[in-house]
Amino acid sequence: MGQPPERHHAIVIGASIAGLCAARVLSDHYERVTVYERDTLPPEPAHRGAVPQDRHVHILMARGAHEFETLFPGLLDDMVAAGVAKLENRPDCIHFGAAGHVLGTGHTLQREFTAYVPSRKQLEWQIRRRTAALPNVQIVQRDVNAPRFDGERQTVTGVELSAPGGNEFVTADLVVDASGRGTRLPSWLDEWGFARPREQTIDVGICYATQQLRIPNGLITEKVVVAGASRSQQAGLGMLFYEDGTWGLTTFTVNHVPPPQTLSEIHQVADDVLPAPLASAIRQGEPLGDIAFHRYPVSRWRRYDKLQRFPAGIVPVGDAVVSFNPTYGQGMTMTALQAGHLRRLLDSGTRHLAYELARATAKTTYPVWTMNAIGDLTLHGTEGSAPWWYQPVGSLFDQFLGAAETDRVLAEWFLRRFSLLDSLYMVPPASIIGRAVRHNMSSWWAQKRATAPVLDPDPVPGR
Repeated sequence: MGQPPERHHAIVIGASIAGLCAARVLSDHYERVTVYERDTLPPEPAHRGAVPQDRHVHILMARGAHEFETLFPGLLDDMVAAGVAKLENRPDCIHFGAAGHVLGTGHTLQREFTAYVPSRKQLEWQIRRRTAALPNVQIVQRDVNAPRFDGERQTVTGVELSAPGGNEFVTADLVVDASGRGTRLPSWLDEWGFARPREQTIDVGICYATQQLRIPNGLITEKVVVAGASRSQQAGLGMLFYEDGTWGLTTFTVNHVPPPQTLSEIHQVADDVLPAPLASAIRQGEPLGDIAFHRYPVSRWRRYDKLQRFPAGIVPVGDAVVSFNPTYGQGMTMTALQAGHLRRLLDSGTRHLAYELARATAKTTYPVWTMNAIGDLTLHGTEGSAPWWYQPVGSLFDQFLGAAETDRVLAEWFLRRFSLLDSLYMVPPASIIGRAVRHNMSSWWAQKRATAPVLDPDPVPGR
C-alpha cells in the first residue's frame, strides 16, 4: 500500500450550490480550499445572470432541507428568520397535482413532515455566506481555463487560470468539477487519453415562463402550488410563496411545446390546471418585472461509474454528473446527497475517491432517474425509446395517483417518497399496493352501480 493522498490544497471549479457544498465538505479534510467562480457573486440574495434558471421556481424537498442542515447547521433557522415559510405537518399549505391527479393531502399527516420554501437566491446566498465564512475556504472570482494533467503520474495536479499574457498555474491535491451542465470534463478526459463517459439522455423539451407576482393577502392559504403536466395537458405550473412576500409563478411546457409568452397566456395555463379559486387569485396578482424565459431540452446522466479508467486528482459533482428534469424539483436534494457521499468517502481515507464517489452517486441516482424517466416517457408523453417495462409501471402509477386523489394514506406515502424522505425508490410495499387496489376496485364498483340502468319490475300476470 502506498502513502495516503496529500490533503494540503483542494480546488473547486464553480461556486454553484454543488460547488459550495463540496467546499464545505473539503474544508474538514484539506488545509486550504479555493473555489474559483468566473462570475461576480452578489453580497446579498439576488438573481445571478450567469444562472439563467435561478429566476424560476426551485422546490427544496424535505430530504434536501435535512441534508443541507447537516452540512450547514443553523441554515434552516436562519432562513426562517429571514422570512422563509416553514410548513410543519401542514399539507393544507400545499396544493399538489401530479400527472393530472390532485392528491388528497389536505389533512394533517400521520408522520412528521417539515418543508421549507426559500427562493433560489435566498438559499444560494445563505449557503454561500456560510461557506465563505469558513476560515480555510476562499471564494475567488477567476476563470479556470482547464485542469493540468500529469501524464506520467496519471493525475491532475492543479488548474490553469485565465490571465492576461498567459495562463497562471495553481497546484492542488484535488480538483472538484462543479461547473454544471456545461462541464468540459468529457473533453478533458479525451485530451488526456481517457474514454468519455457514456451518456443517458431524455429529450424532455422543458420550456419555462416565469412571472413574479404580488397577490393580495387572504386569497391563497397554500404556500406551495404544483400542477404537473400530463398526457392530455402538456403545460404545468409551480408557484411558491417567497420570503419577501411575493410569489414566484413558473409555467412550463414539455415536449418542446412553446411556453406562454404573455401574462394572459400564463393566466390561461393557471385556468387550465388549477382549481378556480387559485386561478382567480393569480389573475388578481400584480406582476413584478418582466416574464423570464428558460429552456431545458435534455436530462443528462454522464455515467462516470461505468468507466474502466479515470485520472486521479479530479472528481465531478452536481449537474456535471447528472442533471434531472427540473419540473420534479429534486436536483438540489440530489446534489446534497452527493456532498454526503463525498464527506463519507473522505472520512474513510479511500485511495480510490473518484471511482467510489462515482459508484455511490450512481447508486442514489438510479432510482430517482428511473422514476423520472418513467414519468417523462409514459405519463407526460415524452418521445424516446424505453425498456418494455416502463409502460406497465407508468400505467400502474397512474392508477395509484388516481387512488391517492381521495385516499389520505396513499397521498401521504407518495408525498414522502416524492420528497425523497423515506426512500429514493418509488416502490410501494404490499400493504400500499393492496390499499390502492381495494380503493380503485371500490370506486369502480360504486361507479358501475351508479350508472347501471334501472330495470322495470317484473310484470304482474293478468294485468
